[in-house]
Amino acid sequence: MGNKKKRQEDEIMTEYFLDALAGKEIPLLPLDARWHELFPDFRKTREIKTLEKQLNKLIQKQGQTNNDLKEYEKAKKVLMKNIVNNMTDGHEVDSPIRSMKQDRNQKLLADLKEKKEQAEQVKREIPGQIEAANRELLVECMKVCYQELMDNTYEIEEIEEWVKATRERLKDEILRKQDMEMRNTQMYKYMHNLLGAEVVEIFDRKHQVWKGNMEENQFED
Repeated sequence: MGNKKKRQEDEIMTEYFLDALAGKEIPLLPLDARWHELFPDFRKTREIKTLEKQLNKLIQKQGQTNNDLKEYEKAKKVLMKNIVNNMTDGHEVDSPIRSMKQDRNQKLLADLKEKKEQAEQVKREIPGQIEAANRELLVECMKVCYQELMDNTYEIEEIEEWVKATRERLKDEILRKQDMEMRNTQMYKYMHNLLGAEVVEIFDRKHQVWKGNMEENQFED
């Protein structure tokens, strides 16, 4: 139930962003080096890879359609030239052959016209398809980016709280350390003053203790 609700929320959010991005100028992601820097292969989710593949097919189709239209135009010129060259009034010796060629050229010209119309239709429609597919890919990429941004933000805030608490504790521990150092220094001084260095040395041999800065301590004999 929870997964279904999450999917529904995700779909609503996707539609929101797709609508908001309508008419916005967006670079064609698979052809932009900056996008590949942001999304090297190891960062691409399965959904991103699928959408990228679909978009690349549309881009390739657009390029192929443009090439086809150029070739159709060249073929049309050739056919038109052949039609002119094989025109006949029926009195030429090779008139039957010319008529057969004209019929074939007319059929080829009709087929070529149909193919050209189809290619022109694709040429008109495909920019919109590419734009829509590019926006869809962008939205999916932004989902990944913002999920990482939110995860990092959560951890940054946690670490910030930890640093703040640790800094306070560090300050308390430094004060505590200074108090203990002062106490050790005073105690060691009193022991020296009371018993003398020679007696204290006997006990020092059996105990490893923090004695303070001996050079700064002035002990009375």
